[in-house]
Amino acid sequence: MLRPVLCAALLGACTGSAEYTCPDPIGRIIRDDCEVYKTRYESLKVELGASLGPLQGKVDLGKQSLRDPSELIQMLSHRTFALCRDFNACRVMPLEYRRRREQTDCIFTSVSAIQAQLKQSLDAESKRKLVQELVRVLNGETCGGAPSRGSPAAAAAHAPRRSPRKRLTYYVSSSPWYGTRLLPPQPGGSGPALAAADYSLRHVFRHKSPYGTIGYRPTARLALRGTFSSDDMITVDWGGETSDCTIGRGRNNLAAATCKAPETLTLTGASFTIKVSLRRGADGRTVPLGTRRVPVLARRVEDTKNDSHRYGINHDPEADRGLLVFRPVGRSLPPDAERPHLHVVLRARGSISNETARCWVDGKPVTRAVEGRQGHVGQFQDRPRRRRVKPGHSVGVKDPFIHWRNVDFALPFVVKRDGAPRLEKGEKLWPLPGRWRCVVTVDGEPVRELRFTVRSDGRLEPHPRQTERPRAAWLLQTRVLKNPVEGRLE
Repeated sequence: MLRPVLCAALLGACTGSAEYTCPDPIGRIIRDDCEVYKTRYESLKVELGASLGPLQGKVDLGKQSLRDPSELIQMLSHRTFALCRDFNACRVMPLEYRRRREQTDCIFTSVSAIQAQLKQSLDAESKRKLVQELVRVLNGETCGGAPSRGSPAAAAAHAPRRSPRKRLTYYVSSSPWYGTRLLPPQPGGSGPALAAADYSLRHVFRHKSPYGTIGYRPTARLALRGTFSSDDMITVDWGGETSDCTIGRGRNNLAAATCKAPETLTLTGASFTIKVSLRRGADGRTVPLGTRRVPVLARRVEDTKNDSHRYGINHDPEADRGLLVFRPVGRSLPPDAERPHLHVVLRARGSISNETARCWVDGKPVTRAVEGRQGHVGQFQDRPRRRRVKPGHSVGVKDPFIHWRNVDFALPFVVKRDGAPRLEKGEKLWPLPGRWRCVVTVDGEPVRELRFTVRSDGRLEPHPRQTERPRAAWLLQTRVLKNPVEGRLE
């Protein structure tokens, strides 16, 4: 009994409908009966034609000049029928289908209300105004005609307008994206691999006391490339001790796993190495996925009675490496288009702002000053928080933390995939072959210079380190410029 109610509430007409499972990310839908809409609009067109009768002169509205508004009814019918067929064929997301159906339903209700008023005895001027309103409704300029107060059409007419959805230009995910058609070379082929990893450290205290740290215990958050089963397991070798962890739900050829080091492990070195492998649940076979060496910072804590240290991940290698990544335009996958993004990591004390990037190809400028989007990578306290000035008196130290922040620049280029991409003002089609040079600035101070070469097929000439391991990003020749903006580790 539940299914008909849902059909009526969500889709409006479900005669002959059936459940169907579309590919991700759409999932399960209830197919709509598209023939209902053709019959529905054909009936409205006949009734409207009878109510209008012969019109004297033309009804002008902007660029639209019609003798018979029923032509717009026919157009609306074709558009609704095509939308319904696209939904049934898994080409439209359910929420988008519902939104567009609500709009067409509102138009249908409003036209029906106007058509009922046209049946009444009206003078020529009143009829002309109603027909003008009818054309505005059918053109989508308004959602309501002149319905009677309290009617469903009146509610639709005075409902708050939905603001248009802002076009997204960033891929909303912290994981890499391997769906680009301009993927860098992938060492090891297309099999399962360790795509990316993020790390955090937990301090190990002496005798469970908050005073005196004797080491650290890491946690790794892994992004895995490939297809995995629910009974597959990830094994991480931390250097003599291992831990097993489960694989999270995968999507778009990526899955995630969070692995903590064993409670018996205490590390103290300036780096640690993890070896990640996959244990297949089907046959118990072990497949190596990748190895990572992780640099670690250490600083001895001052003014303590114990020999205590503070540890943290060293993100400086990331600050010396620029990337170019291709990301989808919008949230839906597969996307209609892609966009190239420059990605850098900056090191600073306190906050940074006004990040821009500007690019040249073969010495000619090809972009304006592109504003960046900032995120946080990590931090480390390399200075004591307080400084002693005299016995019994100390003052706070300014900016005792070093911060690493990633900055992303969406370049004004669109990579064509299926069909013709929609270009915004100032955008161009990718690629623009040649030798690229991009400069990143903070508050007008140059901080990074990035160089790379784009080929005619849109791919980059690979960096020498590109073949070390599989990546979703292109490595760029990066030069860290001496500047007063970035802080230094002490």
